[in-house]
Amino acid sequence: MVYVDDGADEDWVEDDASDDDDVLLCPSCRKDVHEDTQQCPHCGDWITPVYPQSRWKRLVWVIVVVMMVLLLVGVMGL
Repeated sequence: MVYVDDGADEDWVEDDASDDDDVLLCPSCRKDVHEDTQQCPHCGDWITPVYPQSRWKRLVWVIVVVMMVLLLVGVMGL
């Protein structure tokens, strides 16, 4: 609703634009939250991840572990 000062008897009139455009559902509690919200005010869960996990980071760790195992096996074989 938007206040319109046009001298009419009604002070509040319905706005044509819907406010639903800037609202989304919390993935945890399924309640409406503003789209710019990072943490749900209802349940406290994060709407957007604080530190998104990268695939590359996980891949690098897998390669490092495999290299360490191969190095360990090579040293044990001597």
